[in-house]
Amino acid sequence: MSERTPREEAASIARAARRLLERERARGGGELLAAGVARVRAGGEGRGPAATPVATPVAPREATPVALFESTAPSESARFEAAAPDATEVAAPAGFTLSAPEPIAHPARARAEKPAAPAIELPPFAADLNPSALDDGRAAVLAESLPLLETIATEARACEKCGLCRTRIQAVPGVGSAFSGIVFVGEAPGADEDEQGEPFVGRAGQLLTKMIAAMDERRLIPGVKLDRSTVFICNVLKCRPPENRNPMPNEIEQCSPYVIRQLEALSPRIICCLGKFAAELLCGIRGSVGSMRGRTYRWRGAKLIVTYHPAYLLRNPRPEGPKREVWNDLQRLAQEYLTD
Repeated sequence: MSERTPREEAASIARAARRLLERERARGGGELLAAGVARVRAGGEGRGPAATPVATPVAPREATPVALFESTAPSESARFEAAAPDATEVAAPAGFTLSAPEPIAHPARARAEKPAAPAIELPPFAADLNPSALDDGRAAVLAESLPLLETIATEARACEKCGLCRTRIQAVPGVGSAFSGIVFVGEAPGADEDEQGEPFVGRAGQLLTKMIAAMDERRLIPGVKLDRSTVFICNVLKCRPPENRNPMPNEIEQCSPYVIRQLEALSPRIICCLGKFAAELLCGIRGSVGSMRGRTYRWRGAKLIVTYHPAYLLRNPRPEGPKREVWNDLQRLAQEYLTD
């Protein structure tokens, strides 16, 4: 082992002194140590005749003190430069200002006493909830939405606001109607959707179709027929990102007005966000799907819930896994639909 340089030795002494002081403060012995240091300075008792004179006290630097549980990652010289006084002035702990002892919280206790994170502020509730399809309550909404949705689809197919227009085969505006007042919003088209011009027609789309059919078969919303023609299905992006990568922020910014206008035309009673990107856009908060699901939000005159994207279920096919959670979310969707 190589011998340490005087500078490294001085840094080691400084660290040991700091640790000693912190331990003594934690035990409540800071005042005794301060008194001992004062006696040494004054040449009082406890100092032998052959003792070496005490170095001149050094004013503490303004650098951040060394933590009790400091990391060993930085080199000895780097920590010395950051926290230690000059090498010629660390002969004794006289350079440290001792004050009344302050209790140091144990790390585990400090974590236990840490205040809880503030609750997420959700969008405010609207005064009225959009009408349901029960008793033909949505007939007027359905009639008014058709020309608006067609206009938006035409604009989306001709859109060249971002670079996705150069890599797409065709835009994928959306499919379905305002009949039921239920809207599913996903992330972006995939390869199958890009070829056919219709959202959710690949493997993930087939699973979504089965999910909607299961809601209808179980009569979760009595009196309302649920299939791809009576709900509306769309994505945040209307064009496929290359290699099915995640949407870029600028792409969401350029494309999101289309889905917002679609929702305004549909006046949905409830929106189901499929995945993170739709949830963050419409909820106005950031987080994982797991942290956002299980509660009901509001988007203007509609209720809104969050669940996993069908593609996520294909990657995690265990029955006791997210599939069960998604089915619980769909039952929640039906319960919220039936209540104001």
